[in-house]
Amino acid sequence: MPDERLMPKFLTRDIAEMAVKAILEAVMQNPDVFRPKRRHCHVVVVVPSMENVHTGEHPKRRNYALEPSILYEYSYGERADWEHPFADIALVKALQLWQGRNDDRTDSMPHLLFSGDTPFWGGVKRHGIVVTCSGLQPWLDKMLAGMVADACIALAYGAWMRSETHAKNADFLK
Repeated sequence: MPDERLMPKFLTRDIAEMAVKAILEAVMQNPDVFRPKRRHCHVVVVVPSMENVHTGEHPKRRNYALEPSILYEYSYGERADWEHPFADIALVKALQLWQGRNDDRTDSMPHLLFSGDTPFWGGVKRHGIVVTCSGLQPWLDKMLAGMVADACIALAYGAWMRSETHAKNADFLK
């Protein structure tokens, strides 16, 4: 039986879930401020992962490429009300960002669109993770994705600061 893939240690599914739900609630509970076009959307959080191959006591990690893995997905609102496949669009946006076929700006790059890609924008690639949203206006998709990415990074940093790993290494200058 193959081992599970190695995923980031401090950016967990629980942290991604907290970040997504907190940010979505803030945006959706303030429609007069953000003015979302719809009351539903889909968010995808993608992180690097690698094959978990152990030899002896130390993991052998050389020559194993980082690959994208979905850490967390969340649909806000009833899918039955969706007029478009927002989950599929958000996932394709994430893959395009991960692969560098979307430049994290406000437009797609037509020369890099493959069959089955989406021309829509609305996500970010930050510090090794990708977050996308689909269902709102593209500028709100991008804003929400950026806020989620920043919240994930901050919450993961907080988890690291509270960890034994950090405590053991915190006093290295003494």
